[in-house]
Amino acid sequence: MSVPTTLRKMLVCLTLLLGGLCGLPVASAHGGAAYFPGVEQWYALIPLVLGILVIAGAVTVRRRRPSVHVSHVLAVVFSGLVVAVIGAVALVQLSPITSFSTASRPFTTETLTLVRLALGGTVLVASVTLGRWRWPTKPRYAGLGLLLGGWFLYPILLRDFQPGFNPVGYLLFATLVFSVGYVAWRDCRHAIRLLYADSVTRRFGSAVSVLTAVFFMFSAGILIVLPDPSGVGISWTQSFVHGLPVKDPLVYWPAIEFWFPQLPLGGYLSVGMLTLVVIISLLVGLNGAIVAYQWRCQSSVGFDGAAGAAAIAAPNACCCCGPVLSQLAVVALGPSAAMPFYWLFIDVASPLGVLFFTGSIVLLLGNLVRFSAALSHRTP
Repeated sequence: MSVPTTLRKMLVCLTLLLGGLCGLPVASAHGGAAYFPGVEQWYALIPLVLGILVIAGAVTVRRRRPSVHVSHVLAVVFSGLVVAVIGAVALVQLSPITSFSTASRPFTTETLTLVRLALGGTVLVASVTLGRWRWPTKPRYAGLGLLLGGWFLYPILLRDFQPGFNPVGYLLFATLVFSVGYVAWRDCRHAIRLLYADSVTRRFGSAVSVLTAVFFMFSAGILIVLPDPSGVGISWTQSFVHGLPVKDPLVYWPAIEFWFPQLPLGGYLSVGMLTLVVIISLLVGLNGAIVAYQWRCQSSVGFDGAAGAAAIAAPNACCCCGPVLSQLAVVALGPSAAMPFYWLFIDVASPLGVLFFTGSIVLLLGNLVRFSAALSHRTP
C-alpha cells in the first residue's frame, strides 16, 4: 500500500478517534497565558507540528525501507508522540481564555437535545439492524451498541428523575464498562496474549497506553499545571486536598480535588473519569501494540494497513479532542470568534462529545476484534 493511501486512511481513523476524549467533561478555561507574559499560545504549535512530522517521517521510512530495524522506528514514532503531546498540552494550558459567555452559544438547548435524541435513536436502530444482519450469532455486539445508544439518550429520558444521581445511570455506566471488557475477553484474549508475549510489542503498547492516559488527563482538565488565575476564593499558593462530588460521566461520582504548588500539579480524580481513562488508554495501547506486531512480522493481518496507522497515531488523534480543537480555533480565529466552536464541546446538552466517544470505542475495539479474527483464520 502506498504512503499517500496510508496517510489518507490515517486521517479518516484520526477523525473517528478524536472523540474518545471529547465525550468527557473538559476544563472550561485555563488562562495559563497569564503566567508567561510574552509567550504566545501559538508557540505550542511548534512541538505539536514537529511531533506529527516525526511520526509521518518514521511511517514513511518504514514503508519505503522495510529493512530498517523495527525497534528503532518504533522508538522514533514514540518520540514523535511525546513531542506532539507536549505541544498539545501546552496549547491547552496556555489558553488566553478565562471565562465564557452564554451569548456565544451557537445552538439552543432544545436544538441540541433534538439532535442528541436523533443520534441516540439512530445508534439503537443501527445496532439492532447490523447485529441481526451481520453478527446474528454474536448478540454481544448489538448489546454493546444498545448501551452506547443509551449513553446518548440517558440525560433526555431521565431528566425529570434526577439523572445525576439516578441508579439507572450508574447501572448503564457499569454495564457499558463490563460489555467492553467482555467483548475484549471473549473475542480477543488470544490476540492480547500474543501481543503481550512479544517484548517489543508489549513495551510499545504499554508506552502508548501510558502516554494516552497522561495526555487524556491533561487535555480534559483532570490534571493541570497552570491553574486559572481568576479563580474566586482559591489560594494557589497553598496546598489543599478535599473530597467533592463531580458530574460526569453520566452521573455524579466521588472525587478528590487537589493542588500542590510545589510541583506544580493539581486537578481532580473521580471514579468515573479514571475508569474511562483506563478504558481508552488500554484500547489505544492495544492498537499501538498491533501495529508494532505488524511491523515486526511484516504483515498487515486484519487491517490492510489502515488501522495500523491509526494505532500509531492514536495519541496524536487525542490531540484533536475538544480542548485542543477549540484552542486551535482560538489561535486561528481569535478568542471571540472561537467561542461558538468551543461551546459545542463544553455544553452539557451537546451530543458532539458523546458521538465521538462512542465512535472511538467502536473503532478501537473493532480494530482489536478484526485483528483477533484474522489471527484465528491464519492459525493452523
